[in-house]
Amino acid sequence: MMQNTGLHGFYEDKENFTTVLRLPYKGSASMIIVLPDEGKMKEVEDSICQNHFKYWCYNVSFHFSSVQVEMPKYSISGKYSLKDTLEAMGVVSAFSDTADFSGMVVEKVKVSKVEHQAILKVNEKGTEAAAATAVEMGRTAPHSPKRVKINRPFYVLIADHTTNTVLFMDRVANPAA
Repeated sequence: MMQNTGLHGFYEDKENFTTVLRLPYKGSASMIIVLPDEGKMKEVEDSICQNHFKYWCYNVSFHFSSVQVEMPKYSISGKYSLKDTLEAMGVVSAFSDTADFSGMVVEKVKVSKVEHQAILKVNEKGTEAAAATAVEMGRTAPHSPKRVKINRPFYVLIADHTTNTVLFMDRVANPAA
């Protein structure tokens, strides 16, 4: 397990039984962890839609707290065929014998396969930290950071905050594996 304590985006969505954590990368991207409450993964999965992820990404960008994060090292990878998706979007002729790529190649060719491969590795070296400064007033005794232990199934998103785009999303079913 990796540990980090710092000022992070932190949002508790009690209505949807989740804790949302934002760990920034360099630039405008960040990792967003959506951790369902203990025993609530099924309820979360049954009720969430695209708007929930937008809501969580938005809210976690404006709520910051001192957070002690404990999370496993993990790696996710997948390879996906995009042919059906592209055809459903109207890109059909590129896959047929009548495809015209004469502006690119001399011989008669067609697209036979389009694949997308994604790999996400999270470890001490692969996750960059960003610095932030906060000023708290009105407290005379320091408060201890909120603790988030990621030891049950969760969602991970990589999001770009300037374009409000989710670049990658997956569900980690067994973080201990």
